[in-house]
Amino acid sequence: MLELLIGIYAGICWLLIKKLKLIPWNFNTQVVVYSLPIFGSIALILSLNYFCPITSDVKVGNRSVDITTQTLGKVKKVYVKTNQEVKKGDTLFTIDPVPYEQEIKSLEAQLSNMKSTVSSYTSDIDASRKNILSLQSQLDLSNKRIKQYQELVAAGAANRFDLEQAIATSQDLQSRISAAQAQKTSLEAKYHSTHNGENASIAELRAKLDQAKWNLSQTVVLAPTDGLIPNVQLNEGAMMAPFKSAFVLIQKQQSIIAFFSQNELETVKEGNEVELALKTAPGKVVKAKLEYVVDATSQGIMNNAGGMLGGNATTSGIPETARQVPETDGKLIAKFVLDENEQPLTVGARGTAVIYSDHIKPLHLIRKVMVRVSSKINYLIPKLH
Repeated sequence: MLELLIGIYAGICWLLIKKLKLIPWNFNTQVVVYSLPIFGSIALILSLNYFCPITSDVKVGNRSVDITTQTLGKVKKVYVKTNQEVKKGDTLFTIDPVPYEQEIKSLEAQLSNMKSTVSSYTSDIDASRKNILSLQSQLDLSNKRIKQYQELVAAGAANRFDLEQAIATSQDLQSRISAAQAQKTSLEAKYHSTHNGENASIAELRAKLDQAKWNLSQTVVLAPTDGLIPNVQLNEGAMMAPFKSAFVLIQKQQSIIAFFSQNELETVKEGNEVELALKTAPGKVVKAKLEYVVDATSQGIMNNAGGMLGGNATTSGIPETARQVPETDGKLIAKFVLDENEQPLTVGARGTAVIYSDHIKPLHLIRKVMVRVSSKINYLIPKLH
């Protein structure tokens, strides 16, 4: 564009000075004629860069999601293929559900048995109480016999063996009473142990059953969002482990970012018009709007030790809006959003971007021509092989 303006200027000078001879060709005229394009070009370039900033560092990116499963098992069937678009909720692949179905049946049987066991706790506790009373009566009788044998042995009317046998019987009854009381206490603890108003043993098995049902549901892996699956290498019969990535899903939502020098974005604001000339779309100018400028770089963020993070350091200290995009190496990031009538862009596309501020709008025409020339140049493939 600059070359075209200089050519037009040269033509006007030739017409006025050489052809029509309306202006004399002297020293003063020569100084003006040669100086004007130099200083004019400098002023034009500086004005364009300030009021219509341009950059060739544009990146189009889509967030990705690792498709994993939280269950262990063999892949039963794969429903997608490479470069396939999917909708949220579409089935991607399934894992053999048989082990999890068997686990559910086993837990359902255990839960049924536990309900029967808990319902019998009342009768078991009552039986234990009666058993303790019976044993206590036998112990009382045994203690009376011991006293009788002691009196008879002292009088010489009974042998000592009968006394020792009565004492052994009493001790055995005491042991049986202690065991019966322990059994009764255990049954009462199990019967009265509750969780959220339900017997604890039943609640535990019910929780295990719910977990088993959830595990079964995870054998069907669904697409978490709309997107594209660029590469599928998963095969039927492969073993999947929890949190092992099966493949990657590229989300539909795109992030279009551009990197500008720190002094280039003084005149722009959110909502300004943006034009993109991408290498993946030669000859086309893509319309967009400036969504926001990330007013932070990693070089200005201090870590806990008081030092600067630097260009390749972590972004843990950067605000949330800044952490949504990559490192800037000291440049400011501008994020764009496509106009509604624009089609999604190629993931990973690179190119040129221009932001048109609200100042000196006649400059927009010059910059628009430059962007369109740049888009046409994208047709050229300068390779020697």
